[in-house]
Amino acid sequence: MSTKLLICLFILTILNAETTKLPSTPLLNIEEELANISTSCLSRLDYVEITGYKLPYWMATMVNIRLINEAQFRIGTIELRAALRMPPHGPWKRKRILKEEEILAAPTIQEYYERREESLSSSLDLDNSQFYEKYFPSAIPFLDKRFPAIRGIYRQEFWNAKKVVDREAVDSMIAKYHEVSLRIKKAINEMKDKTLDCWREDLERLNSLLG
Repeated sequence: MSTKLLICLFILTILNAETTKLPSTPLLNIEEELANISTSCLSRLDYVEITGYKLPYWMATMVNIRLINEAQFRIGTIELRAALRMPPHGPWKRKRILKEEEILAAPTIQEYYERREESLSSSLDLDNSQFYEKYFPSAIPFLDKRFPAIRGIYRQEFWNAKKVVDREAVDSMIAKYHEVSLRIKKAINEMKDKTLDCWREDLERLNSLLG
């Protein structure tokens, strides 16, 4: 076998190993992890912690109706950016309503991604009427601590992103993000319902003890 052929085979082996490389952490059983999230109960103290102890319990309860899901969406776009080798999120900006032709007119692949992400329904901006940017530095760490599988699921689903990032890759990964985020959203909504059931049962138990 010639030296040139050996070198070619060696290079092909390296390239193939890189494109088929598995995640370094064990694969998650996604259905099992989603079931664990959906059947969890959060305490009243958890609800206050999610907002960084910036709000009293009753206000935190109202804010968290949406904040928990918005925080998991943010985790998803953080992992999406990492998979596509895009820079981290910057500070929140004013919302732009972009038409499809404006998105397609993006001059670079990074700007194309930014415009696609900005057009997501979960995109966060300064015009958000529900809550402020200051709540997210506590909401995201809370989810990472209490439900690390959320970030793990996104990372696992995004790990096989194309090595060459082009518009097709961005569109494909945005579609994958939509699919994964909706599954996690469903589990979180079920968890919020379960949490209310737990609080109701605790109150009934307390009332029975008090006679």
